[in-house]
Amino acid sequence: MSGNQAPAAAGTISQADHDAAVSAAETKGHAAGVSAESKRLTTAMGAEGVKGDGGRMAAALDLAAKSPAMSGEDVAAFVVANVAATKPTGGADAAAYEQQRLAAAGLAQPGNAPKPADASAGWSKAAERINKRNG
Repeated sequence: MSGNQAPAAAGTISQADHDAAVSAAETKGHAAGVSAESKRLTTAMGAEGVKGDGGRMAAALDLAAKSPAMSGEDVAAFVVANVAATKPTGGADAAAYEQQRLAAAGLAQPGNAPKPADASAGWSKAAERINKRNG
């Protein structure tokens, strides 16, 4: 203890103990808040009618961020009631994607690459040019 500090009065805690208790409480409170917010967002985003629908998921995330007092269940219920469900585009896009995927699949295969020009032919041409210069 330094000479500037007065001894702790009977029944009180030292400043170091106080600071340690405050730090521990802050850490515990932060962890609890992070956990609660994670659970709230998971509940809102994973709710039936929201999960898998990009438009509704975006609306749920936006509402949850702007209305921190709403529970995850309330956010999901509001979004399902007020945001139209995104309709799947159908099989046309899926079929086109599959055709492109199959067409490109062969490009990445090692055995399907076109054969490069013979390497020795390049060296032969280089040797001929050097021989012509050197006579």
